[in-house]
Amino acid sequence: MDFYTRISKYYNDIFPLNQVQISFVLSCSSESEKMKLLDVGCGTGGLAIALSSEYESVSAIDTNGDMLEIARNTSSAKHIDFQNCGMLGIDKDFDDSSFDTVLCFGNTIVHLQNLKDIELFFRKVKHLLKPGGKFLFQLINYDNILDNNLVGLPTIENDRIKFERNYNLNENGLIDFTTILTIKKTNEMLESNVKLFPIRKSQIETALTDAGFGIIKAYSSFKKDLYNPQSLPLVFECSK
Repeated sequence: MDFYTRISKYYNDIFPLNQVQISFVLSCSSESEKMKLLDVGCGTGGLAIALSSEYESVSAIDTNGDMLEIARNTSSAKHIDFQNCGMLGIDKDFDDSSFDTVLCFGNTIVHLQNLKDIELFFRKVKHLLKPGGKFLFQLINYDNILDNNLVGLPTIENDRIKFERNYNLNENGLIDFTTILTIKKTNEMLESNVKLFPIRKSQIETALTDAGFGIIKAYSSFKKDLYNPQSLPLVFECSK
């Protein structure tokens, strides 16, 4: 069973809506630019739904049907469109120069398995943006992971779940991302493994430049803290 299908019922317990993310998105665009937004890798749709009150039209995509079903059942807004679509399919589902803002949060881009595909995704995003449009995305700072041989991310735990996250760099240069989700009410344990491509900051910046983004800013948090090589989050604000 797909990793995200296994955790879909508990996704909002693991990753609750983050008000700081909302503030970051809104701070990156003027009022006149808050027309059309695309959320890539929307999960259960919490962020897209929250931002729908600020944008005239919101499109949100994911490849997991269970996540999308939760999102559709949660939202009553008529101007949100949830679609089953992958990162590399966005040029087929949406028109060029149609969005003011494209988001891709939650360490989503490293699910693409190589640098070539990530570069291609950046180019497709650039074509979807209106002139001056913003591409906002977040991932783990893999410079920190690789340079310090980190073997995992901090465990997420609350009254309902415990989510353990372990990293192992394999012989193919990919990270085996192994997770254990414990449901406290039943003591059920769900174990999964996903392969991630640990792209470095310099590779990201080169790929963005080659894709045609003119202004590229890197932060260590959604609060726009200056980039710190020792931080775990890596957040980008890019302009077409």
